[in-house]
Amino acid sequence: MNQSPRGTTADAPFSHLIEMLRPDLLRFALWLARDRAVAEDVVQETLIRAWKSREELKNPSAARPWLLTIVRREHARLYERKRLPTVDVDAVEALGDPALASDGDAGLHDLRSAIMQLADEYREPLVMQVLGGFSTAEIAAELKLTQPTVLTRLFRARNKLRVIYGLTPAEDAE
Repeated sequence: MNQSPRGTTADAPFSHLIEMLRPDLLRFALWLARDRAVAEDVVQETLIRAWKSREELKNPSAARPWLLTIVRREHARLYERKRLPTVDVDAVEALGDPALASDGDAGLHDLRSAIMQLADEYREPLVMQVLGGFSTAEIAAELKLTQPTVLTRLFRARNKLRVIYGLTPAEDAE
């Protein structure tokens, strides 16, 4: 019998694959959203979309970049359809909230802030490589760029971060 209550037995390898990759998806979504609840929602939506489109995945080795792309797109969709409430910074500052003075993850916050200062063309490949684990070939394919362009953007992104941190940028080989 090929049919079970939850799907076909052929779906078991796909289920196992997405469960193995779920921590990577959550980590990437968490970095994008900066909020665990939002990240979990994004991953859940990603898994639903992936499940509905599982027949499109012909090569299981391409699952990770495929799923990370869905995470990125789901995160973008979240902000297309939803207006987030804004907070008056002056009012929060006036409350004297001690959390505002806390520097528990100051280094991480500084790094995230520095990365967010980068132009999208530099930030996106850097995040895809460092957090997403994408290879330069996968980044090039996803962003529709050549590999040399991706390598140049990664080099420039790192140099811009060095400048932001007051360090001497690496010299260009050219």
